[in-house]
Amino acid sequence: QASQRDIEIDEELAPIWGIDISRFGDDKSALCERFGNVVPDEIETWQKMDLMATAGRIKHRYDQSTNKPSMICVDVIGIGAGVVDRLREQGLPVVGVNSGESPSIAGGHLNLRAELWDMAKTWFESRKCRIPKEDQDLIGELSVPRYKFTSNGKLQLESKDEMKKRGIRSPNKADAFVLTFAGGAG
Repeated sequence: QASQRDIEIDEELAPIWGIDISRFGDDKSALCERFGNVVPDEIETWQKMDLMATAGRIKHRYDQSTNKPSMICVDVIGIGAGVVDRLREQGLPVVGVNSGESPSIAGGHLNLRAELWDMAKTWFESRKCRIPKEDQDLIGELSVPRYKFTSNGKLQLESKDEMKKRGIRSPNKADAFVLTFAGGAG
């Protein structure tokens, strides 16, 4: 439904970027730009680039942007740390997000990844948001991960390895989108 809504971008807001990093495998790197309650454009993806080329691609997009992001949230688990280091060295407003760490709000989530996906769910539930209707990959990927509750009542999201065992590829676009919530919901 969010892909069918006509929600205007608040021009006063600086975007938040979320970036899921891949390298030479079958997965793709993905960059999502979110302006508060609007993801205006299809999420950009690329693959089979080394980390410095990926950092260069992000820097080029940043330099070309007329509305610079207030924050660039990059997944630092594994290879993403190198991209974070290079972008930080270049003075970009980058934040490394370790989705495996403890949630920012104590309570109902196993880790930060589960918390961020839950924040995205709440964003959609507001019904005051929009994603691009042409981005069918994003729409499909958002519904793929399964969840369960641990014995102590914490929400746990299915891991990427568990998804691959089910024959599901990594939700790169959805992960980039969800990473934008590390910069806040608004």
